[in-house]
Amino acid sequence: MNDLQIVALEQMDITTWDFERIKANLESALTVYQNTVYTDETIKSAKDDKATLAKAKKLVEDRRKAYKEQCLAPYTAIEPQIKELVAMIEEQRLLIDGVVKDYTERQKQEKEKEVRAYYDRKAAPLGALSTTLFEKLLDPKWLNASTKRAKYEEEVQLSINNAARDIQFIRAMDSPFVDTLLETYVRTLSMEEVQRQAEELKKAHEKAGFSEQPTATFHTTEAVPVGSSPEADKEKGTILRVYASQNQLGQIMDFMKAIGVQFDVQQDV
Repeated sequence: MNDLQIVALEQMDITTWDFERIKANLESALTVYQNTVYTDETIKSAKDDKATLAKAKKLVEDRRKAYKEQCLAPYTAIEPQIKELVAMIEEQRLLIDGVVKDYTERQKQEKEKEVRAYYDRKAAPLGALSTTLFEKLLDPKWLNASTKRAKYEEEVQLSINNAARDIQFIRAMDSPFVDTLLETYVRTLSMEEVQRQAEELKKAHEKAGFSEQPTATFHTTEAVPVGSSPEADKEKGTILRVYASQNQLGQIMDFMKAIGVQFDVQQDV
């Protein structure tokens, strides 16, 4: 420990330490340890040196922590008072913030009505899907006070044009699953997802051995017996209990639509 010349520092005020001299002495003393080769025979010496270095480190760290506490003492004394002042300010700031947020929200609601009115005037190309598509196409930035009318009208029109183009493309696919594909598009606004699902449904239909395109349509507004086909007696439908994940259930329903099976979904309570 004396070799490190640190013990004496314990009796000195840290503000009087000559850090450059201490650093130079440490580099010199530590060189001895760096050049020492420890073997099984000198393991006791290694343990002693390890303890010496640990003690030196603890001494320096303890002095650092003590000095930090000393320096922070004046701040620690007034910190509660400062926080009390901040809390008083913050309380009033939050009250005003509530007023500002309420105003901003009302402004956005009014702006949304304007955007919706313009959207409704231009959304004819979307047909019956226009209502459900509005929430998906709505860009929150259109509702900002900084967004000018000309800007949001331009972007609304562009969004409608893009969606109309995608819908037209889906219908042009001439898929027997067009209703399902349109539902997917409305939900995701992703043509990649639509095409992926179309391919999956097509493969499932072919795998089941159906060469002809199904012509039956699926009506969710009319509850019919589970498992009945268009030719079957709706009063004598077969009950089929299915245990599946939501995704699996969706695929099963799509397939039943494809082969013309009418069905009613009833979840157990």
